[in-house]
Amino acid sequence: MSLKTRGSAVLDKAQRRLAQLKAIDENLDLGLGLTVAAYSQLIDRNRAKLEAHNTMVANIAESCRAMNQMDSELADLSERMLRGVAIRYGKDSLEYLKAGGSNRKRGKNQLSLSDRETADSTDSSTIGSGNGYVPQPVMD
Repeated sequence: MSLKTRGSAVLDKAQRRLAQLKAIDENLDLGLGLTVAAYSQLIDRNRAKLEAHNTMVANIAESCRAMNQMDSELADLSERMLRGVAIRYGKDSLEYLKAGGSNRKRGKNQLSLSDRETADSTDSSTIGSGNGYVPQPVMD
């Protein structure tokens, strides 16, 4: 998601209207605070705020690019560090596992002892739960 700088149709219209009002009278005062000077000040404040907003958007976009570049560099160095541990200690070493490498001896279909124990306890605990049926031993 990229932020976009913006313009202001309201600001553009107000600037045109200010020029038209100044054509009537440079110091037009309609009473109740409706003056060309007050109108001009508000237009200037809005323009400054819009410029500040667009500058911040540009800075955010630049910051995002810098963060993405830094993430890429860090990911690259992380991978190189892990490969360095693998070269020095081997991919089957405890040091490689500590550094975040995975044990390549274990395949996807193989379960560790703790995984098998969890699977066995889950299977036995589901018998008789939820449906009201509990198997009874057969007595002859």
